[in-house]
Amino acid sequence: MNFKKETLFTALCLVLAIFADYSLFSGPVGISYSVFLAVFYTFFFTSFRRTTFHHKQISGLVFFSILALTLAFAIYSNSLFNGLNFLLVPILVFVHIVLLTNSSPIKWYRSEFIMILFEKVGQMMKCSVVMFTYQSRKIKRRMTDSTYQTGKRIGLGVLLSMPLLFVVTVLLSSADQEFARILMLIPEKLFSLELDIVWTAVKVILLTVGFICFFKVIKKKSEVESYEFYGKKDREWDGIVLSTILLFINLVYLLFVAVQFQYFFSGSLQEGFSYAEYARRGFFELVLVTMINYIILLCTLTFHRQKSRLINGLLTFLITFSVIMLSSAFMRLMLYEKAYGFTTSRILAHAFMIYLFVAFAFTLVKVWAPQLSLARFYILFSILFYVGLNMINIDLIIVTNNIERYEQTEKLDVEYLTNLSYSAIPPLVELHHRDPEIQELEDMLLMKKKYLSEEEGRWQSFNVSRERAKTALEKLE
Repeated sequence: MNFKKETLFTALCLVLAIFADYSLFSGPVGISYSVFLAVFYTFFFTSFRRTTFHHKQISGLVFFSILALTLAFAIYSNSLFNGLNFLLVPILVFVHIVLLTNSSPIKWYRSEFIMILFEKVGQMMKCSVVMFTYQSRKIKRRMTDSTYQTGKRIGLGVLLSMPLLFVVTVLLSSADQEFARILMLIPEKLFSLELDIVWTAVKVILLTVGFICFFKVIKKKSEVESYEFYGKKDREWDGIVLSTILLFINLVYLLFVAVQFQYFFSGSLQEGFSYAEYARRGFFELVLVTMINYIILLCTLTFHRQKSRLINGLLTFLITFSVIMLSSAFMRLMLYEKAYGFTTSRILAHAFMIYLFVAFAFTLVKVWAPQLSLARFYILFSILFYVGLNMINIDLIIVTNNIERYEQTEKLDVEYLTNLSYSAIPPLVELHHRDPEIQELEDMLLMKKKYLSEEEGRWQSFNVSRERAKTALEKLE
């Protein structure tokens, strides 16, 4: 009975691997990612239907994030996020299933849970090595000693003949061009017919082994001992030394902000500075805030556990000055965008600064309420923030703001807009109808229309933004 169950389990993993290759690795990914995840989770919940699940609240949030990120493949077509999500979703699925199946009382936001994840990865690698070793030994046992020795000799003969064959082939090819041409056609025909099949077989085998090892390892109970990070007294920083350091740092920031406060928020350029220099100086301050101030904050909260109103007050001032400099960098970037337009990197820079604003705000709460967990907040907020970035359709924001800027300044970087995803096409078609004199825009849209009309239609690649782009371009003459 166990043999039948094992055979059925292996067969199902093989089917899952074939479907994974067909859905995710046979062309551009669209709705197929969501379909594969649905099949995968159906297999998982069916196999573990008698298992008691744990950590349901955080695992529910992770599952929601997985669902949103996979749906983004079918709704949007941003190449940056698609590339990141293609790698991130399997990691989140791994974390989600470990959360559900792990009965350890260790909290998910503690470092011990990360140790459990690494332990599972190590167990999967060991499992795969054991499987390949077992299969190789099984094949060797089925062969007689004489057959095994004959195979070794044939392999040695092939290796020794390679240098001689190479020299002879080069000489004959030089002597006869027709022979050289025919010789070059052989690998071309061979690889065009068989290389895809071989590569597909390799992928399916690796995926099958991966699924088998994953589901076997996930059933095992992980035991990682909890430890108290703050238990040693030698990790505690001296309060007087720390207060002195924070005091001097805050005095420097106070002087810096007082001298340049009008410069920060004037909304105009200082004499002798270009827009590019103005923005770069703002980002230097942003880097300064993230690399120095935030490290000081985290180290202080980590290595000084004693309650002190003086230190809490100094940390509050440090956060205040950091937020002021972040606001300056935010405004400089807005000024830069008005001059040179909106791009993905600039929108993401805005998003990163918003992320830091929220992080600083929670850290300020942590300063006065030490019982709160920073790690728990950072993990939850980071997941939700990243999912939010995927959902807001950055390319549509970029093209909309650039069109508004064009209507004010008559400046439009069509070359950059060409590299955006399909989400940018409908607004650009509307702009072309309103202002058909932009020749570069018309050429770009006609090029996109030709590409979409020639693109192969596969169900795996179905994408809402591409379908909307096709519909919009059909109205283009």
